[in-house]
Amino acid sequence: MESMFFIVLACGVTLILILLSLLKKYNELRDILARLETENSSMEMRKSAYESEIGLLSERIAEYTKEYMLLERALAESRQVENERILERERYKYMSFVEYLLTKGLINNEDVAKAEAYKKKNISSMGVPEVLVLFNRIPAESMKQYREEFRAVTGQ
Repeated sequence: MESMFFIVLACGVTLILILLSLLKKYNELRDILARLETENSSMEMRKSAYESEIGLLSERIAEYTKEYMLLERALAESRQVENERILERERYKYMSFVEYLLTKGLINNEDVAKAEAYKKKNISSMGVPEVLVLFNRIPAESMKQYREEFRAVTGQ
């Protein structure tokens, strides 16, 4: 019987050791779970902060995109204006001053014909523009202004 007592005692001690081992493991798992919950909470807060930052960055990206589009449009318009200016300069590049006045609608072919006829008849060394001023077709001050415009446009 005594041996039975020792067997039961050994089983009891083994059971206590197993229970203590399980309790230790339970406490370790509980500590791990608490640490993981803390880390999860911290990560959730960081996630929330990152999402907020992403929202702000998205707004800034939208603003920058809008600003970029406006700058692109302004650049395209500027290029178009410059191209038109270049085309106009090329168009006027080989044009005479009289042709310039004609294209601007400041004089007509009849005015030019009259001025040419006057030059031929009077054997005048004056140019057609000077004859047009002489005929009061274009005032002298306006003619100076038109010449300056012509030089600016044609580079002549």
